[in-house]
Amino acid sequence: MSHNHIPVTESRADKARTAERAPTVTGPRASVLMFLLILVAYSVNAMDRMVFPVLLPEVRLEYGFGLPEAGLQSTLFALGMGLTGIPAGIALRRWSRKNVLILGTILFSAATVLTVMSFGFWDMVAWRVLSGVGEALQLVAILTIASHAFPRRRGVAIGSVNVAFATGSLIGPNLGVLLHEQFDTWRAPMIAFGVIGIIAALLVWVGVRSRFTEQRSSTEIAHHIGGSTTFLSRNPLILGMITILFGLIDFGYIGMYASFTIEHLGFSSAEAAFAVGLSGLAAFASPLGGLLIDRFNPKRVIFVLSIAQAVCGAALFAGPADLAWHATWSFFFGLVASSGIYVGLATALVKSMSEDHSSRASGLFTSCIYIPAGFAGLLFGTIVNTAGWNAAGLIQIAGLSVVSAVLALVLRDADFSRLVPTTVQRSEH
Repeated sequence: MSHNHIPVTESRADKARTAERAPTVTGPRASVLMFLLILVAYSVNAMDRMVFPVLLPEVRLEYGFGLPEAGLQSTLFALGMGLTGIPAGIALRRWSRKNVLILGTILFSAATVLTVMSFGFWDMVAWRVLSGVGEALQLVAILTIASHAFPRRRGVAIGSVNVAFATGSLIGPNLGVLLHEQFDTWRAPMIAFGVIGIIAALLVWVGVRSRFTEQRSSTEIAHHIGGSTTFLSRNPLILGMITILFGLIDFGYIGMYASFTIEHLGFSSAEAAFAVGLSGLAAFASPLGGLLIDRFNPKRVIFVLSIAQAVCGAALFAGPADLAWHATWSFFFGLVASSGIYVGLATALVKSMSEDHSSRASGLFTSCIYIPAGFAGLLFGTIVNTAGWNAAGLIQIAGLSVVSAVLALVLRDADFSRLVPTTVQRSEH
């Protein structure tokens, strides 16, 4: 299990088409190179997602948005992701993964460019949501490709997707600020990243073979017993609630932390980009969350990580206005949230369901995190207007983390599914 887990499905028509293909797809080196090219396209996704919050103060000033409206613009792409997750899985049963990947990349890149042409609030909302739709299509396709292209190292392959996101998260804000300063407009980095995304889609179209992206594999090494068959059972229900809270916490940070450091603490855009970028850098450790859930008790892991997340939130929003302090705690927040809780919740939700319902659990995770995440910036901005920046961070980031920790204590250990070994049967195409 890994960060951003999305259900992988296969239709009978797909199986029939696969059976007609030659058994040898590509050599290991060619496969790795093509996968790296796909990951470059995904890193552009992260660059776009992480640069907009850094540019938000200037966007807000130009359009006259209030803080809640600006916060909504910053995180509303997540709503598009949440609403598209399940339909994207359906699309992959009807169309090729390569085409869905390219379509998603073009969609969010075009939406990024169209954002700079917005006349006002509502058309910008439309472009932000559309960017999320594109991101979801791209992400679902990439994770499906990773799962099937490298069956013997599936965890490493999916974990590398998060490494690509971390790379884009680190590059995006800093390159965005550089372009902003060079051209003296917030539109410059948005246009640049949109163009880079289109180029990346073209490179995937030319450089990645369909026989690599469409291959199927199965690895029957072990199976799970136990777990629930309905979302309304205790563990799936509690984990769904924690995931909803995490969507508000993590995307409250992603959408508004940069504005907090610029507007309240007086940081420059470059300093804010540095701090935000370090939180994305922490996603390099993303396989750690799944490893913790696999090896230790999910209930205890989620409790401890939620408390750690609360500590990081308190340090960021109640600590001194010092760049070194914020860079350090922003990195720790990214480590706990992105590499720990995000992956841990996705893994725990799958473990909470029976093996036959694991894909439904992944769909539940996607919806629970991204739909509320779309409104996280709006909630944060509303609290700022009522109680101030520090209180907003302590309430939405630290406070909701404490609530998550309490909810984790309600989980029932015996109700999680358990892994048991079985006969190894392998078939690769």
